[in-house]
Amino acid sequence: MPRGLLTWRKLLACLHILPTSLHFPGASTMAGILALVHLQHADRADQARLPRRLVKDHQNPFAAYSEEEFVQRYRLSKECIHTLLGQVEPDLPRAKDGRGCSIPAYLQLLTAMMYFATGSFQICMANCLGMSAASVCKIVRSISTILCTLARTYIKFPEPTDIPDLASNFFNIAGMPGCIGCIDGSYINIISPGGDHAELYRSRKGRFAINAMGICDYNLVFRNIICSWPGSVHDSRVFDNSRVCHLLEEGNYSGYLLGDSGYPCRKYLLTPLLSPTTEKERKYNIAHIKTRNVIERAFGVLKRRFAILNKEVRTKLSTTKQIIMSCVILHNIARLHNVPMPDEMDEDEVLGNAIPNINAEQAVPIENAASGLVLRSHTIENWF
Repeated sequence: MPRGLLTWRKLLACLHILPTSLHFPGASTMAGILALVHLQHADRADQARLPRRLVKDHQNPFAAYSEEEFVQRYRLSKECIHTLLGQVEPDLPRAKDGRGCSIPAYLQLLTAMMYFATGSFQICMANCLGMSAASVCKIVRSISTILCTLARTYIKFPEPTDIPDLASNFFNIAGMPGCIGCIDGSYINIISPGGDHAELYRSRKGRFAINAMGICDYNLVFRNIICSWPGSVHDSRVFDNSRVCHLLEEGNYSGYLLGDSGYPCRKYLLTPLLSPTTEKERKYNIAHIKTRNVIERAFGVLKRRFAILNKEVRTKLSTTKQIIMSCVILHNIARLHNVPMPDEMDEDEVLGNAIPNINAEQAVPIENAASGLVLRSHTIENWF
């Protein structure tokens, strides 16, 4: 009903008492005042409005979730996702005929991010997101493939000019001089790849896995990652066949990496002493272990941030390798933009106090490593 008409009806309803009130002295004045008061209250009631309620659009996670809720679900901030979306969207497949209702690019990226963050079954994610399991599978595969093309941007081995800064920051950890990075391998459990060579992927722990070798800096940023070798391959073999090994052998880097006893001691890769006898040797081992602990923490934070790597990855072998690489790229993005860990545990608590054991059974024979032994002895005598 129009507001003006409603107001006039209220006025007439209030003033209909006036004719009966004229028989008494002063009654007309009183009746008029009462009518005006009644009209004033009616106008106030008419003008009252309920506060407007804003309903969140749950189809748009950027609007539906706060920054903290967004990071908890997708492991990156909204700003990082927007930047990443601009790099990923041009390469996403599009319908050639323009028919149907395709999934928006931002929803494809967030679907893959949630899969990496939770490691849930794809059919469960499909039920929650209102799409088919086949769509989730295609999205994960396409997003992983595109993210791998960004590896040269976000995973960079340091240049020789970056060595002084790296060595200074590593030295501040435990007094280890000349360190430019820490190296180690980590098993990523997978389902049986099938075929005649499936047993090559069975690790020494008895499970099918990929032996992922990583090199990180003091900020837990991965500077190199190799995730293509079967779980049965030894760490030293993975490193010997890597591009980083050949770069260091050329002698363009003045520093060295720190590795555990699973690697040979060389002039560009120092390992701990298996049986230290002097006080200097014990101090060297302590500094070596404390400094090399950053690679243990890096893998711990990586697997905690993206839980799919802490479970059994249930995808095709080729897709699994791309997922591992994608998670490392996303981890580096999170570290470079200081995105906090998604849950209550602080990242320093993730293997932060773990002291790796020096296992003599895993030690590799030191052959043709005279220069490495000389460098280690020289470091022990002059710095510890």
